Amino acid sequence: MNILVIGGTGFISGSTVKILLEKEHHVTVFTRGKSKNMLPEHPNLRMVYGDRNRISDLAGAVGYRIYDAVYDFVAYLPRESELAIRVLRGKTKRFIHCSTVSVYMVSNEIQCPITEDQANAPLMPFQPRNPFGMDYGILKRQCEDVLWRAHDEKQFPVSMLRPPFVSGPGDPGARDYFWIERIRDGHPILVPGNGDFVFQQVYVQDVAKAFVSLLEYEASIGQAYNVAAEEIFSLNDYLKLLGRLLERNVELVHVPQDVFDGLPISTNPFGDVFPFNTRRKAVFSLLKIKKDLHYISTPFKEWLPLTIDWYLNDFGKHSTGYDRRDQELDFIQKWRRAQSECVK
Repeated sequence: MNILVIGGTGFISGSTVKILLEKEHHVTVFTRGKSKNMLPEHPNLRMVYGDRNRISDLAGAVGYRIYDAVYDFVAYLPRESELAIRVLRGKTKRFIHCSTVSVYMVSNEIQCPITEDQANAPLMPFQPRNPFGMDYGILKRQCEDVLWRAHDEKQFPVSMLRPPFVSGPGDPGARDYFWIERIRDGHPILVPGNGDFVFQQVYVQDVAKAFVSLLEYEASIGQAYNVAAEEIFSLNDYLKLLGRLLERNVELVHVPQDVFDGLPISTNPFGDVFPFNTRRKAVFSLLKIKKDLHYISTPFKEWLPLTIDWYLNDFGKHSTGYDRRDQELDFIQKWRRAQSECVK
């Protein structure tokens, strides 16, 4: 197949491109060229540089070609999806959009396990500390709305995937490393709230394989799918299992959410720092993707050791907020002292 990938050098998109090349597809990657390109040299790979927000750049990348499929990994605003429609209507047999479970998590009126038909549940009041991103979820909903309105099985056939937290070697967010680095230093771990809310991650290779498998099943046309790990953990469960994989004892110190939210160490300019603190149950149904795409996720105990190895040997940086680790430990001491005083 001849395939165009908009934004093909990122964490998920780069993994998808590599699988497409392994399957001997011809791939054109359209990118700004600002991210480090980790794609291999390959005779079937063509790189085109430009800004997806400029219609001349995107139209130039498409040219007169008719693509068997187009992947859009970098549409974060509805106008970006609108521009893709203008340029690509009638020029692709499949248009595949990378969405997110955040489209669900900006609503309070969802029921777990969350099914794909809950993407338009009424919005909750704006919550700046929504761990799934209020603005992000709302704007990705709008991207989806634009695409579904344009969906046409002959002129512009749309499919999409909605992953949760994506993990694995190369993760630019380094969410797992936040906890890995703290567990390895041997000191207590500060946990927001009771740590009992359950959530799902997904291994980056599983997401990439699912994106490629969309091409293989006609039933996926006009459909959206959750793509996540089948395993469900609470933050407490995750940290204990992570400790076992690291061969470290893990001492968890829980702090009420409202107390945690008042701490300077709980945030940075981009929002909450402590990953996987979902503040609510976040479990996503996989019945549809398993039925239509025969999806199977990689077990946590298989992919996480690979991820740990990458962080310890290749990442070469500290995790987010680790420069304030001494403040975390200082607060833990003060919290324990205050709790002890209350017991007397």
